[in-house]
Amino acid sequence: MTLTRTLAGALALAWAGLTAAGPAQAEDIVVTHYGSLMYGAPYAIAMEKGYFEEAGVDVTGILTSKGGGTSVRNMMAGETPFAEVALPAAVSAIKEGFPIRIVMMGTSGSSAHLVTRNGEKLENVEDLKGKRLVYSRPKSVSEAIFLGIVDNAGLTPDDVKMVAIGGFSAGLTALEQNEIDVAIIPEPIFAKKAAEGTAYQKLPWMNALVPYSASTVGIVTEDMLAKRPDDIRAIIAARAKGVQFIYDHPEEAAQLIAKAYGMEPEIVAAAISNIRGMTDHWWKPGAFDYEAMDGMAKMMAAVDLVELPLDWSGYVDESFVDGKAIQ
Repeated sequence: MTLTRTLAGALALAWAGLTAAGPAQAEDIVVTHYGSLMYGAPYAIAMEKGYFEEAGVDVTGILTSKGGGTSVRNMMAGETPFAEVALPAAVSAIKEGFPIRIVMMGTSGSSAHLVTRNGEKLENVEDLKGKRLVYSRPKSVSEAIFLGIVDNAGLTPDDVKMVAIGGFSAGLTALEQNEIDVAIIPEPIFAKKAAEGTAYQKLPWMNALVPYSASTVGIVTEDMLAKRPDDIRAIIAARAKGVQFIYDHPEEAAQLIAKAYGMEPEIVAAAISNIRGMTDHWWKPGAFDYEAMDGMAKMMAAVDLVELPLDWSGYVDESFVDGKAIQ
């Protein structure tokens, strides 16, 4: 979910190319990291169980990306009716004037593990001083997460060393080679590593310092809001059934997600269990959780991506979901 200052320019290029692009299949939607990380699990369930068809929308394909602004661009360039993307990517696009609205909550809370090498002394806040914390790139969400941890620990950024290194794999390699001391591992990558016998020392006390925040949201263009409101509502409803199925039938859900993702069911089952151990209801059914959204806004402000307070009325259309987010 990395953000860069080139997001606006890249989105502008995608927007300018809309008239030249051929019409995309209306049944395609965009989901960040689908098939590799767990954000897309409810959609996999909805596809396998026929929930989209039951809701009255013919979703037969899910496009994906490596996250951030790429997911937004994929939705806009393909004229797809819906995308689930990183909240910071959605906010950045809207701030730049692109006609997008946030229509539902996707995920919020912790779903990734903070780890160090086995045998490393990292048992409390005092041990954190002087340690090397890896994040993807400057102005990224991972940088903001570590700054939030440091702040919640009562420390300052000068008390640690922040190391920008790129993706999750590069971070783990650096950890194993003693180039950094703390890395972030999302699911199901952690479950895969564990199954392969690669052991890391988890840092639950540090995970507890991660600010509560929203990760992903559903977005649509204003054009789609006007043209296809019923389809948007149906997509959100079908996904919500997929969310509930994961909570009600985790073992069967793991089988269905594994089939869609091309993974071993045991890996997916472990990933679901691990996520629920950190945040019991990480996947949200759609209703907005403004506490979590404010938490992400605060982290974005820490790396100068937004100014606080953020007025969500300029970003959100609440008409497609009802009630408060489950906790």
